Amino acid sequence: MKKYLLPNKKCFKANLHCHSTISDGKMTVEELKSLYKEQGYSILAYTDHEILVPHTDLQDENFLPLTGYEVQIYGDMHLPKRLRRVCHINYIAKNANQRKMPFFNLDDVLRLDKQPDISKAVYDGDGKDYKEYSANGINALIKKGLDNGFIVSYNHPTWSKEDASIYTNFQGLYSMEIYNTDAELSGHDTYCPYVYEEMVRSGQKIGCIANDDTHKKEDLFGGFNYVYADELSYDKVIKALENGDYYASRGPKINALWYENGVFHIECSPAKEIVISNSGRRDPKISIKRDANGGITKAEFPISELDLFVRFTVTDIYGKTANTRAYFREEFETSKAIAEFESRKIKG
Repeated sequence: MKKYLLPNKKCFKANLHCHSTISDGKMTVEELKSLYKEQGYSILAYTDHEILVPHTDLQDENFLPLTGYEVQIYGDMHLPKRLRRVCHINYIAKNANQRKMPFFNLDDVLRLDKQPDISKAVYDGDGKDYKEYSANGINALIKKGLDNGFIVSYNHPTWSKEDASIYTNFQGLYSMEIYNTDAELSGHDTYCPYVYEEMVRSGQKIGCIANDDTHKKEDLFGGFNYVYADELSYDKVIKALENGDYYASRGPKINALWYENGVFHIECSPAKEIVISNSGRRDPKISIKRDANGGITKAEFPISELDLFVRFTVTDIYGKTANTRAYFREEFETSKAIAEFESRKIKG
C-alpha cells in the first residue's frame, strides 16, 4: 500500500520566523507582508521579540499571518553578553486572536538591543516570570507555552552557542531551525542537520524548519518551508505544523515523497544529490544518488533494517538543500524495530 510521507494536499510556502518594527526589525508588518507575497509566500509568522501582537487584519485569501513571539533565556550570566549561551524559542498561537503571553519577563526586554513597546504586552503576574538556563528550565517554558495554547519551536542553535547537553533534553517542541538566514549572514554556520539528527536520536519526534529570522531586507528569502494543508486557514495550517506536514528548503523543491512495498520514492526539482539517512550508518550504495550535472529528479531507496527513522536531503548544483523531517518507522511500516528505538536513544 502506498503511504504518502508528504501529504497529497495543497502546498503553501511559509516563513515561520520574522521581526518587524514592533521589536528590532527594520520593516513594518505591512511591508513584510508585501515583500513575502510578491515572492509567492502564503504564510508568515510574526515573531517579534518578547511581545505577542496578533496581525489578523493582514489576512486575505492568499496570505495568512501567524500570531507568535520569540522568547530568549540567557545562560552564563557571569560572561559578557556576546559570549553567553542563549536559548531562543518561538511561541506560535493556535488561536489567531491570542493576546495573552504564556511567559513575560521584563528583564529580558531590557536586555534587547532595541526594546519593544511593552504597553502592548498582555500577561498575568508582575512581569518577572521565573526562568532558568538549563534543559529543565527551558522545558518548563516549553510546557508553559503548550499549556496555554501555543506550539513551540527551537531557533538557531549554532548562533546561540548551545550544545547537546541542552538541546538533546528538550521535550514538547514541534520543530527546530535547521537553517536561519539572518544568523548565517552575521557569520555563523547555521545549516545544522547534525544538531537536528542529535535531537531526533535523543528521542524527540520533531520536524525541521528553515527560516529567514527577518530583521532587514538582506535576510529575505534565504530559508523557507512548504506546508501541506487542505486550505489556507489558521486552524488547518497549525494542524499541519503539529502533524509535521511540511519540509524545509533553501532552494530545491520536493514534489512527492512516499513509501510502497519496502521502497521509498522521492521526486524533486533538478538536483545533484539525493540522500536518505537514518539513526545509524546506512549503506551508501543504497542511500545516495548523485549526478554532478544536477540532473536527478527522482530516486528510489529500499528500506533497511536499521531504519528506525529516515529523513531525506536534496542538494542542488548551488549547494542549496531541502530537508524533510525524520519519519519514524511506525509511520510507514510496522516492525519490531520500533520497540528497539527506545533502547537506542542518546543523551548529551
